[in-house]
Amino acid sequence: MSLNLSSVEKRLVITVFFCMSFTIANLITVKIIDLSFLGLMVPAGVLIYPLVYVLTNVITEVYGERAARRTLVLGIAADVLFVFMTTLLLFLPSPANYTGDSSLAFVFTQTPKILIASYISYLIGNLVNARLTVIVNRGDSHIGLRNLFAIAMGELVDNIIFIGLAFIGEVPVMEIAIMIFSHWVLSLIWISIAEPFTIRVVRWAKRDDAIEGSNDTTVA
Repeated sequence: MSLNLSSVEKRLVITVFFCMSFTIANLITVKIIDLSFLGLMVPAGVLIYPLVYVLTNVITEVYGERAARRTLVLGIAADVLFVFMTTLLLFLPSPANYTGDSSLAFVFTQTPKILIASYISYLIGNLVNARLTVIVNRGDSHIGLRNLFAIAMGELVDNIIFIGLAFIGEVPVMEIAIMIFSHWVLSLIWISIAEPFTIRVVRWAKRDDAIEGSNDTTVA
């Protein structure tokens, strides 16, 4: 089986990873990571959520801002389906010897406030990222740094909206500000490490391997 992919197949691969990253991030956010050596506690979603922004950046640069907006909506649709099915299973009866219901409820139960905050911040943050990516890529110099700036600003907007909406009234304002800043800094570190990978993905997506492979074929 040939591993050469057409541009359409590559876009499908990127879209699948985008949707899965968003869904996984919302799932694992129920776990809080204790970074006691830094004096911080952050949701585990920080481990993968920056990948959503990296892939938004890739999609915008390769396929355009309109494609990025459509992918954002597709990501929400995929997560809504996931939330619907995991919520449905909580209401289905279990046999008497099954003891996992409480664990499932702990993992899959999300308060409407957090879920709505997640969707609002996801949409606005990624739309800001997509718009800035279009703006900063109008030149040819320092593309990596400019893409990093676009992702960083999108992440900052996302963090302010999500953490602000999810915890306002429950956590002191100063602690919310610290959570926003610490989450943003950790995301920037993650994104900076991933920047060389992002550049390679953009180059890979722009190259049509399937066509190149067919051009290299010779008749014996």
